Amino acid sequence: MLKKRLASAAVLLTVVAGGLVATSVPASAAPNYQLPFPCGQKWRLNTWDASHAPSLDMVREPQSETEGSLLVAPASGTVNQSYEHSDAGHMVQIDHGGGHFTTFIHLQSRDVRAGDRVTQGQTIGRVGHTGRTANGTPHLHYEQGYDANGDGSASWGFEGAERVKAVFDGKAYGPAPGGEWRNVESRNGCKRRVGNSVTGDSFTDLLAVDAGGTMRLYSNNFARDDGQPWGSAPREVGHGWGGSTRIIPADVTGDGFTDLLAVDAAGTMRLYSNNFVRDDGQPWGSAPREVGHGWGGSTRIIPADVTGDGFTDLLAVDAAGTMRLYSNNFARDDGQPWASAPREVGHGWSGSTRIIPADVTGDGFTDLLAVDAGGTMRLYSNNFARDDGQPWAARRVRSATAGAVRLGSSRLM
Repeated sequence: MLKKRLASAAVLLTVVAGGLVATSVPASAAPNYQLPFPCGQKWRLNTWDASHAPSLDMVREPQSETEGSLLVAPASGTVNQSYEHSDAGHMVQIDHGGGHFTTFIHLQSRDVRAGDRVTQGQTIGRVGHTGRTANGTPHLHYEQGYDANGDGSASWGFEGAERVKAVFDGKAYGPAPGGEWRNVESRNGCKRRVGNSVTGDSFTDLLAVDAGGTMRLYSNNFARDDGQPWGSAPREVGHGWGGSTRIIPADVTGDGFTDLLAVDAAGTMRLYSNNFVRDDGQPWGSAPREVGHGWGGSTRIIPADVTGDGFTDLLAVDAAGTMRLYSNNFARDDGQPWASAPREVGHGWSGSTRIIPADVTGDGFTDLLAVDAGGTMRLYSNNFARDDGQPWAARRVRSATAGAVRLGSSRLM
């Protein structure tokens, strides 16, 4: 067992009115933490006993490859501690904003200093077994923390510290003692599929709905048909879509296959999950299910991965030009993608004739391109990870001519 207890002047219990400061529930949402290792690596996670939980000890699968393994930032933030501790060995702590922290101890080496700005997936050191409490066994001692007392840091390394349960890619590990998870695969830095791929091959397909409500799939065969993306004949993939006032393509379930969201005249939204690989190539063979009401009041509904977690969020703009973000919590709220209340993320959007979601800056977060009546295009860079969860705190102006493409179908997705 790799449990440990740190006792040093550098690690102190905070006492107020004769008692320990209790860890409170975080007031702001935690970042979308990913496992602190490169994409595809598999690790074993253990909470051990009550004095160790909810912190985790991590060893690589196979364990013999643990020593010297690359350690990367689980989310963007600023390094606020980086030094060699007598018991913990080489350690790093990152401030992710909003009171959220992560701490890494027993490192073989450190690649960052206090004050450095880091992005998710950036190398911060290597796993080792430094420090007395490592017991000579290579592993990473990892903690997610919350600054409950507001002193600008999160205490770590001992029972009663400001530690909270660890969550990676929307899944919680612990905090109960004795937990063990084998072969947990890192999604940190993994490339995400882009575009609306119905077939899941990373090439954007087209869906066309005619006046009778019949939907046809134009599969993208760009790589197979001499650069002709839709050289093959389309095929019918559904009927009765004429009753939907809006049909929104979006990867709601995060599996890389584009689902459909349909809104009817009453404002009810239904999710048609894409079961292409399960239902003999029929992408929406299963019955839909309701995932929301009241969408009739939105003049625009824009699918976009605003939070950078690989799940498509929704941006809704009302008649007054107010934009609200509906974060996709599919993996956390029992398959309910938008169970949480929305929050306002901007005003004045009614002046835009078009709002186009696109990862312009290539950082994995969806930016917005807004075109006004005069044809001027403005780029709203997504600064979600940098500006305390405000995705569009700044903007840049670009000029462009806004063209239009029209085909014989009444809708294209």
